[in-house]
Amino acid sequence: MFIERRTGRRLTALQQADVLAALDLDGDAAQGFMAAFAAEFAVDLTGYEPRFHHRDEGRAVRPGWPIAPPHLFGVRLPVSVSTMTQAAQTGRWPVIYPVLTAARSRQWLNAPLILIGLPVLAAVVIALVRMF
Repeated sequence: MFIERRTGRRLTALQQADVLAALDLDGDAAQGFMAAFAAEFAVDLTGYEPRFHHRDEGRAVRPGWPIAPPHLFGVRLPVSVSTMTQAAQTGRWPVIYPVLTAARSRQWLNAPLILIGLPVLAAVVIALVRMF
């Protein structure tokens, strides 16, 4: 009911397994959604680690665009309806997070992709134009 009132969408059973992905929420939007959830159901989100559940922001001007940056730990844990229900019933966030080291950034891939990919793409287009 909370999700439907907040977003105007009714989630399918598959979408209920990963609410943030189903609603395409990242960054401030995801944190706002979780804050509204916590306020409505009096849930203490002290233990909630957003970096395990969503990226900082989903926008085209972020570093690394067009390749989306990896999740901080290279893994993304879904926020399911059942996890949210358990949090609402107990009044605290129920997930215990593993101790992990941060994943290495792959943003260095963008420079070779642009420096090599664009000239190769241009050469292919020129070759195709000359053929026809």
